[in-house]
Amino acid sequence: MKEKLTNNWALKLISVCLAVFLWLIVINGTNPMEYKTVTVYNIEYRNENVVVDSNKTYTLEKNLESSGVAVTVPVRRQDYNKVRGSDFKVIVDLAKMGPFGSVDIVVEWLGSDEYEIRESDITWKTPNVTVILEDVMKAAHRIGIQTVGTPADEYIVGDDIQVTPRIVEIMAPQSVMEQIHSVGIEVNVDGMNSEVSGTAQLKLYDVAGKELNLDPASYEDYAFSISQSEISYTVPLLKTKEVGLRFDTPQGTVAEGYRYTGIQGANQTVHIAGLRGALADVEFIQIPSEVLNLDGATQNVEVQIDTSRYVPEGITVESENVVTVTLVVEPLIRQSRQLLPEDIRMESGQEGWNYTIRGSAEIVIEGLEEDLNALTDEMLDAWISLADMQEGVNTAELHVTLDNAFKLISAGNVTVTMEPVPVPETTQDITGGSQGGGAGTGSAGSAETSSGSAASGAHGTTGVSQTSKPEEQSGGRAGGTDAS
Repeated sequence: MKEKLTNNWALKLISVCLAVFLWLIVINGTNPMEYKTVTVYNIEYRNENVVVDSNKTYTLEKNLESSGVAVTVPVRRQDYNKVRGSDFKVIVDLAKMGPFGSVDIVVEWLGSDEYEIRESDITWKTPNVTVILEDVMKAAHRIGIQTVGTPADEYIVGDDIQVTPRIVEIMAPQSVMEQIHSVGIEVNVDGMNSEVSGTAQLKLYDVAGKELNLDPASYEDYAFSISQSEISYTVPLLKTKEVGLRFDTPQGTVAEGYRYTGIQGANQTVHIAGLRGALADVEFIQIPSEVLNLDGATQNVEVQIDTSRYVPEGITVESENVVTVTLVVEPLIRQSRQLLPEDIRMESGQEGWNYTIRGSAEIVIEGLEEDLNALTDEMLDAWISLADMQEGVNTAELHVTLDNAFKLISAGNVTVTMEPVPVPETTQDITGGSQGGGAGTGSAGSAETSSGSAASGAHGTTGVSQTSKPEEQSGGRAGGTDAS
């Protein structure tokens, strides 16, 4: 019996198998298999050159990096807590992409020294993903600059802002590029009174000017990149000053019967800006005559002047640079006036003669209506010359001296009567005897008649005679001649 047991190999083999079977039963009873589910965020893309070489980029319809893939594996109970999502990776092979962008995913176990599983037993909930392809676009954008805050009093931001680089190049998927309308930087100038420089981070803006929250680092480098995101800048701050305008004499001549009377709007001011030293020498802006043309004008001439053309180099006009002025052109009117004799002054009359102006004289004056209405007869200097007149009725040319604001169009002649000054009768003193040894009826003295010179008079007469007193008869003048 003993020999049968020791020499029977078949029985021994059966015994071993039975022992193993019993061991498995014991193990499975004490350490059974359980299923562990973990979420895997480790995504690996393979054969990306298939997309890149065709100048395209891709995104997944479902973002596996954020949602992950649920992976289930069978594992012994004692190893259950040893299984982690980081022990696996999800492979998306773009070379296996179907015609509609579908790609079957594969989950690989990275191995572990703490537990053992069979990869063939691994299952995952998401069998495939859809890949969306987009064209990769390139665009160059000029960098804008926006200042924030208000500079110190009497300072403004100058136009000559420098940024380096001036242009950046952006490469991005079409869907991203369509969002980007402009790029730029912001610089704080609040309270500043001198040049501001430094560096700033480039910002991206949509069509409404709202900043876009697009981070190139969240995209693959080849799909979204900016040539330079750190931008250097220099912002000048300029001193401001308010100055007036000064106008040269307008050129050209207005039409006949009109007069240029001045410039409306000449007292306007503009604000200029520049470096402090350059600004100190500018007190006004000189407007040349060639932009003020009056030639042939019969009405007001409106002129628009770009003041920025007439400031020195380095100075800018910061207010509205175009000003409008009006060259005022007014019509001249003619006015007739009647001058009475007492309004006319007489000159150069002869002694011993009376001169009388007969009737009034008409004159015609040309000027602006407002000026003519303010002109009184007392303001006129009207006169005639009595020289070379003969006894009797004479005609004299009327002269009128006017202010430069007026023009004498015509002045009629006046009629002047020239008459000798009458000699008054003399008064003789009879004493009943002759003096000096003589007596008779002749002159016993000499009569004296004083005659006026040819001076002007309100009534138009000159040389009026006056009767002398007896005690003054020793040597008078009569008729303008000395008596002996």
